[in-house]
Amino acid sequence: MQKNTVRTFILTGFLGSGKTTLLNGLLEHEKNKLNYVVENEFGKVSVDNALIAKNYNQLFELNNGCICCSLDGELVEVLAQLIQTDPKPDNLFIEASGVADAGQLASIFKRDDVMQYYHLQQVLCLVDAENFEERIEEVPELYRQIVASDLVLINKCDLVREPYIDDVQRIISGINPFARIVRSEYARFDFGVLTNKAETVFSGDLLEEVAPIPSGHRMKSIAIEVPNRFERNQLFASLSTTILLYYHQLYRIKGFVKLEGEEKPVLVQSTGKKLSLTSCVESEKSPPLMLVFIRKDIERKGLERILNRITLFN
Repeated sequence: MQKNTVRTFILTGFLGSGKTTLLNGLLEHEKNKLNYVVENEFGKVSVDNALIAKNYNQLFELNNGCICCSLDGELVEVLAQLIQTDPKPDNLFIEASGVADAGQLASIFKRDDVMQYYHLQQVLCLVDAENFEERIEEVPELYRQIVASDLVLINKCDLVREPYIDDVQRIISGINPFARIVRSEYARFDFGVLTNKAETVFSGDLLEEVAPIPSGHRMKSIAIEVPNRFERNQLFASLSTTILLYYHQLYRIKGFVKLEGEEKPVLVQSTGKKLSLTSCVESEKSPPLMLVFIRKDIERKGLERILNRITLFN
């Protein structure tokens, strides 16, 4: 994280999951900081802005469409305005529309020009425990919201029985084995989990035990071992092309590889249509050399062929 960058939080989740309640809690937790909010409604008129507590310094509204469709328009203009302010905000909270593609939204904060000024601290997804079973069957946007998130909050746990919450958590773990999962009522939980997080911690244990997605869902998580090295540019180009070609089928890539001429393992991860390769910090335990693909209707053999074509065996 660069100095003097604006900490950015993306709040996603399907309609009625409790995003505005969560936003109010975060604003209360951070009330001594300079906070800006971007509010997005899928419609011409916003009603949520009247529900947001006034623990913010400025509110921007993007209406009449999904925020991820405004990345090259209104949102970019808002981000440009924010960096002109003096003093700059400490936090930027983006409450996305309930039908937004969170991965596509997050990808703008992985652009080099944006990363100079903004640090994407976390993507947080709320799911409505009471309606989860129906929503996950009917709403494809909810899949992408879960897959794109660093933390998934199972909300409204007071309205369902404990065994059902366990089932919901298993399904979420199968869809996104990388995410931390927290249970809550009224969108309340330890907000320090979000605001004190420096960088995403990626556990190798998650790669070794990728939870199965229940039968009936076409989503799958596949872990592929990659013990040999890759050439950086070849790997980047090949995976980037794969993401663009199969964007509606390939939801996320994450894992560790070794690159030619580099000693430390490199973290590979995709966010929306953006791929990044990041050198790992020193660690006592070496991460497993493995890539996990979260996808539907793409077979393991096809992914293995893509990797084998660019693997350096010498």
